[in-house]
Amino acid sequence: MAVLPCIVALVLNVVTGCSKKEMSQALETAKSKTRAFTNSAVEAVEETRPESGEVTLNLAPNRITISNAELDLISIGDGRPNVVQITTYDPDASSRSYPRFLLHGITNISTASNLAGEKVQCDVYYQESETSPTAMTQPGEAMTVTFQRNNSTAKVLTATLAMISLRGSDDSVIHIEGGNVLAVIRKETK
Repeated sequence: MAVLPCIVALVLNVVTGCSKKEMSQALETAKSKTRAFTNSAVEAVEETRPESGEVTLNLAPNRITISNAELDLISIGDGRPNVVQITTYDPDASSRSYPRFLLHGITNISTASNLAGEKVQCDVYYQESETSPTAMTQPGEAMTVTFQRNNSTAKVLTATLAMISLRGSDDSVIHIEGGNVLAVIRKETK
């Protein structure tokens, strides 16, 4: 795109015999129009990207929706598998929102867009409120998360959650009868 204004200015100079001042003005006009076009294209792409995703959990007997689902793909390196995480909260934020949900799984996939079509076994952590116990997958168990391609934007992945029972820190049991995720891809750490 940066080459286009130079070509336009050169053609104008050769064809019309423009002075240096006229050529500079033509170049600046072409640059300005190119910037405007680029900015409008960027704005159009940003408008299609959702501000936040969401997780819908089918908890027996109710269904709940949790906002702000974000996906992080972390590359460990040294031949070790990568980590995929979906969270509904910012771990660095001073204030906490509830309910909170975290999926944490291991994968050999190196980019978030390549997760589409993959099934990843994930540990699950769920906390309904600030005073409720944290529920998690039991040792040796994992939730199957099946990722799909999202055609609306490359910055979002959808996934289907399988059924699983979580054990609370107070020894209670929470049954998740499946669910869905729409996660905004925030980080791909390499």
